[in-house]
Amino acid sequence: MMKKFFGSKMLCLAGLILLMTGCSFNDIPEDTIDFPYLDERALENPEEELTYSEVDGEYVHDFIKANKDKAIRWTATVTRVENNSTYELQEPLLPAILVTFADELESPPRVGDVITFTGVLTGYGETFGKDPLWVVRPASLESTTSEEQEALTTYQQAAQQAKEGADLP
Repeated sequence: MMKKFFGSKMLCLAGLILLMTGCSFNDIPEDTIDFPYLDERALENPEEELTYSEVDGEYVHDFIKANKDKAIRWTATVTRVENNSTYELQEPLLPAILVTFADELESPPRVGDVITFTGVLTGYGETFGKDPLWVVRPASLESTTSEEQEALTTYQQAAQQAKEGADLP
């Protein structure tokens, strides 16, 4: 009787360990959500950075929670390097992105470099309505496609024109 009890406990413990290892920190889901970083709504009001309270009619934190099993793929410019695995990226008029890669990058990007990554969107926050920030972790570095580079360049030019039209630096 005791042998059967301990045997089933050990089996449950082994199953739990296997389950936890399958859901490790470094796993990035293969399914992606269609949620582009380059949001042209930011061009409508260039006096302020675009902030999100809702995404597709859903409270932003509920949207993130509902999509935690999916990845995003974004392309943006590096604005700050924290270390070999954590970077801040941002495009004009849009929230910054704090991205942490699953592994340290062998060839770390520098400020001004354009990078593309896939990762899990884990958070969004604002400090009293200012400095909105997306949090993505874990992430993996991807090759930027010509379409992604073209979309980024087009957005950057449109943002510059919108800022000039609003007489902003």
